[in-house]
Formats: sequence, C-alpha cells, structure tokens
Amino acid sequence: MRRLFPLPAPPVPSGDFPHTADTPRDGNSASVASALAAEPGAIAGTATGTDAGALSGAPDSGTAGPADSTTADSADSRTAGPADFRTAAGAGSAPAGAADFADRRWGLDELADAYAYPRLDAGAGWLRANMVSSLDGAAHHEGRSQPLSSDADMRIFGVLRGLADAVVVGAETVRKEGYRPARAREAFAARRAAAGQPPAPVIAVVTASLDLDFAQPLFTEPLVPTVVVTGAGADEDRVRTARKAGAEVVFAGEGAAVDPSRVVGALAGRGLTRLLTEGGPRLLGQFAGSGALDELCLSLAPLVVAGDASRIMNAPVTTVPETFELASVLEEAGFLFTRYRRS
Repeated sequence: MRRLFPLPAPPVPSGDFPHTADTPRDGNSASVASALAAEPGAIAGTATGTDAGALSGAPDSGTAGPADSTTADSADSRTAGPADFRTAAGAGSAPAGAADFADRRWGLDELADAYAYPRLDAGAGWLRANMVSSLDGAAHHEGRSQPLSSDADMRIFGVLRGLADAVVVGAETVRKEGYRPARAREAFAARRAAAGQPPAPVIAVVTASLDLDFAQPLFTEPLVPTVVVTGAGADEDRVRTARKAGAEVVFAGEGAAVDPSRVVGALAGRGLTRLLTEGGPRLLGQFAGSGALDELCLSLAPLVVAGDASRIMNAPVTTVPETFELASVLEEAGFLFTRYRRS
C-alpha cells in the first residue's frame, strides 16, 4: 500500500541553496522505524469470527449495524474480517516522507500513530466513523458490507478499534447480530495503558426503548461495563433492569428518544472521549445531521454493486450541507482509504 495524500514536502535544490536534507522535518521522529521493527505482523481475524480485527466487539456473524435511537435501521454497518496491511498515513501524524509513498509493509504501531486521535480540550469528545462504500455509493452488498471490504480495510478497522475509548453501536445491531464485548489485544496493551485506557474499548449501545437482552454476553462478560445510551424519559423499569445487569446508563436527551447531538458530550462526561462509530447508515446520518460527527474514515472499494443498497448515511437531508476536508488518502489494490475531518 502507498500514501497518495498528503504530498511530501518538495526537496530543497542543491547548489547555492541551503542544505537541509539531513534535518528532520517538524513532527518527525523515530517512531516509524521502531514501529516497523516492533510490529511487522498483521492481525489475524475472519469475517465470521468473534475476534475479528484488532479488537472484537463485533458479533459472531462479523457484522455491525444500525441504531434505534429514533427508529430502526438496516444492518448496513462495518464488518470484521482478515487483515494484512502494508502502509498507512493520516492527519495528525508525522509529515509524509518519501518512504511513505513506497509500496511497503507498515507496522501496527505505525498505523496507530497515523490514526491517533487529536489532542482534546478537557471534557471534549471526538466522534470518528468508519464505513465502506462501493464506487456507485452502496454501503453493502446483499445486506452486508463484508463483500466490499479487503485485508487492508480490516487492518484499519482493527486499529481504529484499538485506539477508541468506546465503540458506539445501535440497539438494532445488538439485537440482530448478537453483539459481543470487545476483547483486549496484546498488541495494543502498552499503548492503551499509557493513554489511561482499559484493556478493551467500551461498547456503548444507543437505544430509545432499552429493548435488549441483558442476559447476553455483551452485558454478562465484558472486560469493562457496557454502556447504554438512552433518553432521560426512557422507561424506568427498563433502566433499572439495565443497571441491575451491570450496565452503565447514560442519558442523552430529555425525552425517551436519544438526541444524537448530545451523545458525544454524555459519553465524554464519563471519560469516554475517543469515540468510534461503525453504526448503520441511519445512526451515522443522525450524527452527521446533528453536527456531532468530527471525522469520517471512508474506504472506497473498486467495485460496482448497483441495486437498491443504501448509502453510508440514511437520514433527513441537512439544512445546509456540512463541509469536510480531506486529511489523508491511502491506496492498495485499487482500494482507497480516505480520512475526512470536519472543516
């Protein structure tokens, strides 16, 4: 894989011009070389396993999906699968050098550095989405995004999970797909400990109805308590049931429905500031429409699907389209891995 954007700084001509070739550029460090030496391997996983990607909160079917924050959604979210990634880049990482553009294998730490969350003010949160799309805009093929994915896409999928404090998912996903707790992975242990994070990310379930099976492993076997995000007007009996099952209930909205614009703040108030949503198009559309989405990691597959598959976002049109700016682009085997940040 190779980096396409951002472009490297142009070299300084030799001769009468100052020689700066031996001077590291601002922000560069030895982390790239050390990462390649320390973590050259890939993360193993399968499209149908419970330990797919770097960290698995995905269900046995390998699919993740939408939320019922206001209405039910279709199961069009990200899927987990095999991984073998060779290069990466991203806004916020060290400036691109010539080596970043070569087709080479990159280490796990290097990827994690490239996709690191930005520094945040106290009490602030950052919501990142990870989705995949075909060339003609389909978010899935025959109900699943896995056919649109690739090894490199799944490598990024795992790294993004490994960096997150919480993976935000919808209740419909949990009900349909048997969502399981995220697992700790040794490859991320030191990084997470240094960042003050638990061994695995929290799974945060967005639900208006709290219509969940609290006897499922998501609530009975998590390394860290599962969070249920609902409205302050949610059914009190269901709230008590959730708490009795060990879930932490977080309110985001005054009524029974969840207010998507308040989810990030509600989770950040619990110390969960680095957020990742893989959610269905409806939930993602609600986040984007409310101005809550900060970053979109969009994988573009070199495939044409046709049919009536939904787009990566499915929600009422925004009053004024919001602008995102390109942060980085990676390429492998015709797949483009883009990062856009809200302007």
